Amino acid sequence: MKHKFALAEFIPYLLNRAGVRIGLAFARDIAPLGVSLPMWRVMAVLWESGDQRLGDIAERTSIDISTLSRLLLTLQRKQFIVRRRSGSDGRALSVSLTQKGHAMTEQIILIASHYEEVAIRGLNASDLRLLKRMLVTLFSNIKTIEEEVFGRENPRRKKPRRD
Repeated sequence: MKHKFALAEFIPYLLNRAGVRIGLAFARDIAPLGVSLPMWRVMAVLWESGDQRLGDIAERTSIDISTLSRLLLTLQRKQFIVRRRSGSDGRALSVSLTQKGHAMTEQIILIASHYEEVAIRGLNASDLRLLKRMLVTLFSNIKTIEEEVFGRENPRRKKPRRD
């Protein structure tokens, strides 16, 4: 029996296609500011929530720890963030935006808001709320696949099982 498949209707393809298009255009617009798309995601998380630990930033931005560490060094060199030892655990790092980083983030938020406005044209408020809920659900559902393939550990650190 032949399996019916249409790439143009395949949800992962549609999500990736939309994400790549908006991501490339947005990255091109913020590049002259000296900020990459992953850097922006880190800055947005810090702007929204204040001081964050490395693991929390990694979780909220979907950036693996080793890549995030390099991004933080770059952001620190640009004087957009500061890193400090966190509380009683001398090994834990707390990251926060500097005044310069806060101002840059607010400048980029204006650009990001325009991209969102363009992307959601034609959607009413109810459809938009539904879309956001569905995207959160899809993201959460993928964790099931990661656990099946990689176990409960970080999927970026462990090779797939070959049972």
